[in-house]
Amino acid sequence: MRDDEDLTDLIRAAAGGDRRAFEDLVLKKRDRVVRTAYQVTGNLEDAKDVAQGVFLRLWRVLQRFDLTKRFDTWLYRITVNAAIDSLRQGGPKGTLQPLPDDAGDRLRDPASGPDEALDLRQLQGVFFRLAARLAPRQRAAFVLKEIEGLETAEIAQTLGVTESTVRNHLLQARRILREGLVKDYPGLTAGRRADDDEGERS
Repeated sequence: MRDDEDLTDLIRAAAGGDRRAFEDLVLKKRDRVVRTAYQVTGNLEDAKDVAQGVFLRLWRVLQRFDLTKRFDTWLYRITVNAAIDSLRQGGPKGTLQPLPDDAGDRLRDPASGPDEALDLRQLQGVFFRLAARLAPRQRAAFVLKEIEGLETAEIAQTLGVTESTVRNHLLQARRILREGLVKDYPGLTAGRRADDDEGERS
C-alpha cells in the first residue's frame, strides 16, 4: 500500500459508506484541495467552490479508488481538472497563493546552470502577476511541479497526459515567466541576460 495505514483505513471506511470516516477524510485533505485549487484558479472563492465540488464527487466515486495506489495523486487529479474547468469558464481573477519558503530552491530556469535558481522569495509580487498569463494546463503543471513538489511522472498521472507533455508545459510556462520578467521588469533581469542567452545557444 502506498498510503499510510491510518489513511488507508479511513479511505476504506469512507468508501464503504461511513459518513464519519468521510468527514474525517475531508478534514485531512480540505486544506490541500483548497490550496491547490486556489493556486490554479487564482481566486479564493472559486477555489472554495471547486473544493466543495471535489468532495461531493469524491463521496460518489471513492469506492472506485484502488487502495494500492497513492490517494493524493488521485485527489490531485480530481482537484486540478475541476480547477482547470473553473479557470476556463471564468478566467483568472486573482493571483497565485504565495510560494512556500523552499519553492525558490525548486524553481530553476532551464536556460541556466542546474544549481542556479530564481529567488522567488524576493520576486513573489512579480511572479504572481506573470503567472496569470499561463494557459490552464501550463499553470496546473507549474503549480504541481514547483509549488507542490510532484515528480514529472506523478504530474503526468494527475493531468492524464504523457511525461513529455508535462515537460513541454513546464518549459513553456518557464519561458513565459522568463520573457515576462525581461519585458516588464528589465531591472530584475539585467544581470541574468548574458547567462540566459548563452544557455539558449548551448
